Amino acid sequence: MATLKSCVSACRYCRYYTPLGQRGGMCNLLSVGVKSGWKACSLSIPSFSPSWENIDHIHN
Repeated sequence: MATLKSCVSACRYCRYYTPLGQRGGMCNLLSVGVKSGWKACSLSIPSFSPSWENIDHIHN
């Protein structure tokens, strides 16, 4: 099975990042404070990627 590799390089580009102040922010997935420039973790998802979590069925 193929795995999807994240192309998010830093926390600030992740869907779960919320900026707070000038350099820091919040990871809403892990509920922790992070720096915007930190290397993104393996759970990161690009900010503008489609969300498949809310799709019930895919019709052809």
